[in-house]
Amino acid sequence: MTITKTPITIRTISDLAESGMTLGLHCLECNRWGELIPQEWLDAGKPDVNYVQQTFKCSQCGARADKQLRSSSTGFSTKSAYKGMELSPS
Repeated sequence: MTITKTPITIRTISDLAESGMTLGLHCLECNRWGELIPQEWLDAGKPDVNYVQQTFKCSQCGARADKQLRSSSTGFSTKSAYKGMELSPS
């Protein structure tokens, strides 16, 4: 039995959308997180850019944002994953 491996290339916003990925954006200067939802980006008429080469800036302070690829939600509840770690009401 021969297994054929096909590499997955994810470079553009449309590649992210097709692969069910999102792009997390983090500003180190003001510690803000944002998330780029690829299909929403494209539906808004924004360009299908190469996100690897693209720089993104924080909307609050204007500093450069770091990028983080994220897979789509798995459907697991984080509430049950962290049971017992919830803060008790004061």
